[in-house]
Order: sequence, then C-alpha cells, then structure tokens
Amino acid sequence: MTFVPNAKGFGRVWQRSQRSWTGKAGLLAGAVVVGYVYDRQFQASAMTRTARAFWDIAIISADYKINFRAERGIEHLTSIHERSAKRLLACCRENGGLFIKFGQSLAVQSALLPPPFRRELSTLYDNAPSAPVSHIAPVIERCFPGQTIDDLFTEFSSEAVASASVAQVHTARLRSDPTQVVAVKIQKPEIRKQIGWDLFALRTCSQLIEFAFDIPIMWSVREIEQRLREELDFEREGNNSELAHRDLTNLGDRWMKRSIYIPKVFWDATRKEVLTTEWIDGTSLVYPAQLAQEGWSNKDVMQRMASLFAFQIFVTGNVHGDPHPGNILVRQNPQSLHAKEPQLVLLDHGLYVRESNTFRRQYAEFWRAAMLGDNKAMKRIASSWGMPDETMFSTMVSLKPPQLGGSHASRPTRNTKNNAEDHSSSTKGTHFDQQMEMKARAVAALRDSLKLPPELVFVTRNMNIVRANNQSLGTPVNRVQILGHYAARGLRIMLLHEATSPTRRYDHIHGVALRRDTLFSRIAGVVSAEWSYATFCIALWVAGAGMAVYGLFGRLCALVLRRPYSQNSENVFDEAMRQALENRLGYRIDTSLFNA
Repeated sequence: MTFVPNAKGFGRVWQRSQRSWTGKAGLLAGAVVVGYVYDRQFQASAMTRTARAFWDIAIISADYKINFRAERGIEHLTSIHERSAKRLLACCRENGGLFIKFGQSLAVQSALLPPPFRRELSTLYDNAPSAPVSHIAPVIERCFPGQTIDDLFTEFSSEAVASASVAQVHTARLRSDPTQVVAVKIQKPEIRKQIGWDLFALRTCSQLIEFAFDIPIMWSVREIEQRLREELDFEREGNNSELAHRDLTNLGDRWMKRSIYIPKVFWDATRKEVLTTEWIDGTSLVYPAQLAQEGWSNKDVMQRMASLFAFQIFVTGNVHGDPHPGNILVRQNPQSLHAKEPQLVLLDHGLYVRESNTFRRQYAEFWRAAMLGDNKAMKRIASSWGMPDETMFSTMVSLKPPQLGGSHASRPTRNTKNNAEDHSSSTKGTHFDQQMEMKARAVAALRDSLKLPPELVFVTRNMNIVRANNQSLGTPVNRVQILGHYAARGLRIMLLHEATSPTRRYDHIHGVALRRDTLFSRIAGVVSAEWSYATFCIALWVAGAGMAVYGLFGRLCALVLRRPYSQNSENVFDEAMRQALENRLGYRIDTSLFNA
C-alpha cells in the first residue's frame, strides 16, 4: 500500500506549528519587556547592568583568546589592548555606581596591565553627575524615620557641591545649631539596590577570567568586596574619622598636630547612608594653579601630605586608603595668627586599612633593609609574603613595570643603523614573549597569594597616589626620605615596646629565649632598638646627601650649558624606568603611566 501525503493536512500542521512558535516568541518578548521595565523601575537597572558586564567581559576574553598571537606583530597586539580597554571603560561608565569603583581599582593596579588600560580607566576619576534633592530626600527620610530634611536642617543646598560614584555632598545648617555649617554626604538611592548584583557580577567575571586565562585573582575579590561594603557604611566612616583624629592627638608630634585637621562628625545627623561633618573652607589639591595664586608653597603642602600618610603607614597602622587630591584641602592654619602657614584638611575616611603589628614591623624592616642594601633581609620578608620573585614583588609594591628578560639584555645604540634595524625587526617577535613573560611571572607570584598581606595592596596604593600628587605639584619634596624617616621612627617605637615588654626574654641568636626575664635582656633590647634606629637614620642621611650632590652637579651642568634644570629624585627614577623599558620593548613609554 502506497502512502500519499495529504497536502492540506501538512499545511494545517505547519500553520499550527507556526502559530505555536509565534506565540512562544511573543510570550518571550513580553517577558523580556516586563522584566526590563521591572528591573528599570524597581531594581535600578541592576540586572541590565549585570548582563552588560557579562557580555563585555565575554567579548574581551574571546578577543584575547582568538587574536592574541605572536605572529601578528606589535601593532596588532596593541590594538587588542586598546579596544579591550575602551570596551571596559564604556562598560564602567554605562553601569556607573560600584562599577566606577571597580574601574578605578584597576587603574591604580595598572602596572600589571598593558598601558592602554591605565590611560582609559584613569578618566573614571572625573566627577560623577549629581542627583537632584528630590532624588536623595527619600534616603534621609528612610535613615531618620518620621523626619524630613527640613526637620534636620534649617538650610540645605539645592545643588550638590561634590558628587562621586556612590554618594554626593550638600552644604547645610543644623537645626540643633543653626550657626554650624555642615557637609552632608548622602548615598545615592540606587546603590542599595545595585550592590548585591554588582558584587555578584564582580565575582562571576573574576571567576571567568581566572578560568579562561589561568590567572589567580579570586583571592583579591574577597578583599575588594569587604572594603567596598565598609566604604558604603557611613557610620564606619565616621568612626574612621574619629580614629584618625585620636591617632594624631595621641601619637603625633607638635608639628603634625598643627599641620593636619580632621573635621568633626555630628552623630545626631549621621546614619549608615548619611554622614554629617563639619564644613571646612579650603582649596582642593585638584587645583594646583589656584594654590599657587593663593600663595601656598608646594613644598610646605607636600611636606605635610607625605608626612601624614607616612605617619599612618609606619606609626599608627590606620591608613587612609584613598588620598587622591579631591580628598585634601589646604587652608590657613587657624593657630597661626600672622604668618602664612598651611594646614591640610583630610576628608573622606570611608576606606581605611588596619595594619597588623606583624605587617607594620615587617614593612618598616623591609624599608630599613632596602636603605642598608641588606638583600638577605629583603628576600626573607618577600618570601614570608609569598613573593620569591623579587623583581615582581618590587613591581607589586611600587606599581611600576618590571624589568623583563635577562640581566644582560641587549641595548640598541643610537649611532648604529644596523643595530637599530635589528632591534626593530626583533621587537615583533619579542614583544609578545615579553607580555607572556609578564603574565607568567604575575601568575607565579600570585599562586601563593594566601601569604600575601591584604594590607600591602592598599598601603602601596596610598603611597603611589601620594607619589602622583607630589609629581602634580612639581615634585617639591623627596618623598622617599620622608617615608624612610617615619619607617625608622615607627620601627624604633615597636622595637622599644618589645624590649620593655614584661614578656621580654633574651637570646643571643634570635633575641628571644624561653627563660626568665632579666634586666640585661631589656637593656640589650633597648640598645638593639637604638642601634637599628641610628643605622637607619645614617643610611637615610647618606641617601639624602647622595641625591643632594647629584642635584648640585646637575644644576652646575645646567648653568655651564645654559639650560634649565628640572631633575629631581622622582624624575630621575621615571627616566631610568623609561630607558629600561625602551631598550627592552622597543617603543617609547609615556612616563605618566608610572603614576597611580
């Protein structure tokens, strides 16, 4: 029996199938529209932002996986970096909020990334747009049940005086004290809805990158999550502010107490999403030209800034994690009635790092070893932090590009055409190898990341932002000398405390023994502490004298040759870094990339 297909029956089946698929597609489209509207209206576009992040990270990862090949040449490799950096920047800007923070963190750590990432992501430090008062008023009403802005303040500025990625600041007058002008920092309302999704996107994208490129970065994600949550707690920020003030009062010398001011916190008008502090008039370090017009000495300003953060790193152990220029004001010292004397006002205490005593001592000892040229001590400390590769450790601490290749790498001469051509032709093959070596060494350094002190990343971030501030003012002070001075002071305090501790026990080899306390033990400990301090100070003096002689020689040469002299310790270091990288990578490096 032969089967004859029924054309009419087949057509009816096709029509039913088509209607079924059309109906399913319509339902799916309707669900997408409803989900989008719900996300936009009730979730502050959190799910849309997460999807955008997943998509862009997937595109960037695929681009590197498919196109990052040695045979395609330097220009091609550079173009991959540039378009990936631009895509990442666009993602951070479109998403806003905590994604701005993520991008800023990457910009600061860009020594371990290709230069285009630093160039693009550094633009995220520009001011974010502010929201109208009607948009942030519900935040105040939620934090202070039964009260409105008018109940708390007699005056409240209609425009924000400053705006960042997660909060904005308004000026106001307290109703409890109408003579008191205050700064009211209010968290943007969408942040509360977005934070869970944003941190989920951070974790997931980091896992994807770790899986795709075998780069162990998840260890840092936990630390970043914790710091971001802390930074969004304004009551914690108020406590950090008061802690910084107590440290100045209890541990600072007379000059430090006169030179630095921490604004007062008004706790009656402060909650987790609202922080009210004393308003201080001053000039921001963002505007160095205005500082010069007002007659402030760049040297006096930077001397105070570098000293403050070195004091926190090596003496108090409570370190401000974000000392960028917008968080520092300069004003006339109110204690000085006649002479023009600057006083720095430190703002934004949301991100602080509590150093352990062990880390603070090791870090001070590392600086002492570096000044004395004690390579054995530096290797010991670096190894205890899981950093057996000393050059990579130096890169992660100083946020500078590492020296790649062998120590006897060839150096092209400028007066030999053949050498220049050989160097140019070999660069195509070596540039890929150099970047892969950089990745391999970074991965090897991060493998033992459990030993890496979590404080280290934030402390080096602090130091390098201060370095960038110093350069923006023309490098008026020797920052290394200041850091070394406070490292010596902090180490002396810790060693003396240990020497005079009731549990002190003496041993000829290790300094500690499991025997009863003796007077000789304490005396020996004090002598050892003072000797360590003296040798540290001598090494700092010798280093300072060497830089002074170098500077004098440079000025004499400039005078003889009738050329302007503008070299200093920071410029000398940057020029040496530029020359080393030019000789090995074959292209000119913009030294501004070395800034944090």
